[in-house]
Amino acid sequence: ARCKILMNHTHIDMVPFLRWGLKCLPLAVGWFERSKPCTTLSIYENDPDLRRRSSQVLDESEEVYQSRILTALYEFVRGVPRKVLERRDELALVAVYDDKIAMVEEEKKRIQEDVESRKRKITQLEEENKRLRGIVETVRNALD
Repeated sequence: ARCKILMNHTHIDMVPFLRWGLKCLPLAVGWFERSKPCTTLSIYENDPDLRRRSSQVLDESEEVYQSRILTALYEFVRGVPRKVLERRDELALVAVYDDKIAMVEEEKKRIQEDVESRKRKITQLEEENKRLRGIVETVRNALD
């Protein structure tokens, strides 16, 4: 399959692989390394007399093959920052929302602490009110 791809496509378009980002780069390099034997691919006929004459299907020099690899990888690496820039706006928006969420959570925590503080104050005032009622009751009983 690799040999057929190399035979039929002098330029390998790497743009479809950009969706995987740099994760795909080692796979592409490995694919080209495994495809190296295809540059001197020969097809032999079953006839023994014709076997001596081989039909070259793909015959590329090392320089041409390296140029194909470099062109494909350059296109891939050049396209990655474009994807990063497209996502940068999304990331900035996410960062803004993260900041807002953090501010809301901080405000919520502050309000909860304030509510707890007020509950404690109410409890203290209720206890003080009971104590004062007891004193008033004692004074009334003493006056009667």
